Amino acid sequence: MTDAIVALEGVRKTYGSFTALEGLDLTIRPGEFVTLLGPSGCGKTTTLRLIAGFETPDAGRVRIAGEDVTEAAPYRRAVNTVFQDYALFPHMSVAENVAYGLSVKANRIPKSERAARVADALSMVGLADLGGRMPGQLSGGQRQRVAMARALVRRPKVLLLDEPLSALDVKLRHSMQVELKHLHQKIGITFVMVTHDQEEALVLSDRVIVMHAGRIVQQGTPQSLYDRPASPYVADFIGSANLLRGRISRVAGDEVAVDFGAVGTLAGRALAPLAVGDAAIVAIRPERLQPAAGDQGLAADVVAHLFHGSNLMLEATCAAAAKPVFAAIQRRSSEIAAELPGAGARIRLAPTSPNDVLVYPEGQA
Repeated sequence: MTDAIVALEGVRKTYGSFTALEGLDLTIRPGEFVTLLGPSGCGKTTTLRLIAGFETPDAGRVRIAGEDVTEAAPYRRAVNTVFQDYALFPHMSVAENVAYGLSVKANRIPKSERAARVADALSMVGLADLGGRMPGQLSGGQRQRVAMARALVRRPKVLLLDEPLSALDVKLRHSMQVELKHLHQKIGITFVMVTHDQEEALVLSDRVIVMHAGRIVQQGTPQSLYDRPASPYVADFIGSANLLRGRISRVAGDEVAVDFGAVGTLAGRALAPLAVGDAAIVAIRPERLQPAAGDQGLAADVVAHLFHGSNLMLEATCAAAAKPVFAAIQRRSSEIAAELPGAGARIRLAPTSPNDVLVYPEGQA
């Protein structure tokens, strides 16, 4: 890919007997906000460290802006990293922390230019008036922005973000997600972020790369991954999904019917080739599963009503699912809980549309 700002080509990385990455190919375009998403041990942090230069691959090449940097030291690369714990020097002021990267030998610029560069970086992150403060005098969100300014002051081509919001409380984390998105739009450089927080990945990213066991299992826009996950693993990892097991009873192109025995039958969309009689896994988002009248949908038994603010989450057991199934019901009034059957009641749950019933071959990763 000729216009890639970052390219990993056939990268392999092992730690003893553990294979962290196996033949990874990845390209990132200039100006993209890309998030590497996955559970612990999937290889996302190793990928970030290989781009940063903190690790060297056992095989394959790493290129930044077309230059082969596979063996180059971190300070020789046109990237900078915002670490999870921010790593600010407590004995230095905010301005001194930001200026530090401009004073070390490898990246030193004339002292006369440093103050202007620091002021510009602090202005970018909304801290123009706090240069004289010490890190201990700042809130968590302000310390996070100082770390961003310190990374940006070197004007890297790629900014690497290692779970940059994980140390913040939930409310501050949400507000900082908005600020981080606006900052990316403002400065226009490439952001590559690592997180295990699926909501954060969906909110911030132009492209999400889902990883599992050292490989990329799916990548695309947040909406494409949410609406059309390529496998039950991705469906369950991106957002929430009810997973049910049944058997194919009818096939007409990608339109299929799945039989769950005494529980019921659902029409859905096959995301891989299936034939009548095949065992299948069905994924349905909670917001696309609702209580139904008559004999529509699947038979289930109510466990509880869980209050989620704007939604009421109905929890139920269903013989077709190994775990409880959930239906997210939009609250129209405070009376909605009273309108639903109580714990122990037998109900029917039906999808809002056959297009919301995603069908995969059983055993697909």
